[in-house]
Amino acid sequence: MATKKLTYILRPSLPRRAVVWFPKFANQRVIDQFRGSRDPLGNLIAPHISLVFPFHSRLTLDQLSAHVQKVVRRWAPFPVVMTGAWSAQNEFVGLATQVGRDALTEMHDRLYLGPLNEFLRPEFEYEPHITLARATQLNQFESFDRAASLITRDSFRDVVRKLTIVQVETDSVAVIEREIYLQH
Repeated sequence: MATKKLTYILRPSLPRRAVVWFPKFANQRVIDQFRGSRDPLGNLIAPHISLVFPFHSRLTLDQLSAHVQKVVRRWAPFPVVMTGAWSAQNEFVGLATQVGRDALTEMHDRLYLGPLNEFLRPEFEYEPHITLARATQLNQFESFDRAASLITRDSFRDVVRKLTIVQVETDSVAVIEREIYLQH
């Protein structure tokens, strides 16, 4: 009796995408310098607020873009002011959103409706923020939190005019794929 040899065809991995807002603060250099040595993604991607966190999906770029456009068309550009500390899970330290927080949260919630619903992680409460540091070793969190207090007492201001779809290709490369502008 002959045995059959099984052949496996390796499929390319699905794209890993996210939807973010890249602010351009007048005083952004302070954030860039702080993140550079404390956030593992600091040199991969510019300071940003994630509205849809990285996910793998069969959705095409055009399908994802159409969904994002449908959601954001209800918003006119709006101001955001960030100041104060944000932290999560004794691991992440960041800059909190004061003005524009409700609009960003509603936008996040609406983006996760429809085709992105399966990627929502309801165990985490959404807080729009910019990550400044991520503790990857024991006892780093407190030190990062103290150091970040010097930055988070400043005020950072910009206007949300567009969201960006990025593809995270590897742990060291993130590519901007498309920009979606707010309409009104």
